[in-house]
Amino acid sequence: MPSAPSWLRDLVGAWIFYSVLPAWPWPQPRFERIARFAPWIGLVIGGLQAGLWWLLSGLEWPQVALVPAVLALGLWLTGGLHFDGLMDTADGLAAGPERCLEAMEDSRVGASGVQLSVVVLLLQFAALVRLGPLAPIALLVTSALARVSPLWAMARFAYLRVNGTAGFHRRHQKGLGDA
Repeated sequence: MPSAPSWLRDLVGAWIFYSVLPAWPWPQPRFERIARFAPWIGLVIGGLQAGLWWLLSGLEWPQVALVPAVLALGLWLTGGLHFDGLMDTADGLAAGPERCLEAMEDSRVGASGVQLSVVVLLLQFAALVRLGPLAPIALLVTSALARVSPLWAMARFAYLRVNGTAGFHRRHQKGLGDA
């Protein structure tokens, strides 16, 4: 089988890391510079959510049922990766500076993480209901843009640990324009 360019191998790695979608049969994934593809994977995820919105709207589902289905699809497609990170962050901030890393590394979700997850899901629900027919467009745009800010943060802020997952991505991130 022919050798693939490194950017394509990184794209396959990003596909595997940022989603639960089936892996590509070729090429072999590489995980060195996957963060740069996060917005593109987000666009695919947002597109699938928008597609489900349009499908269920066409079937005349009420928004009270449609919106949770679309939100659940997003959580499932990502394996809850970002949602888990959000809950870990809430738990870490609530634990204080001395125990922040310990709380974030704990596999259990604390009260702060649960509370924030409920608030975020309610806000997402309310926003999508309010947007109504514009919600699919918002899902596409926000799913991509929400994955741009971490790239900026990786380049801008110091890390607590250089050997963690985020530190790995930072060492290999060359910027948004370096595809």
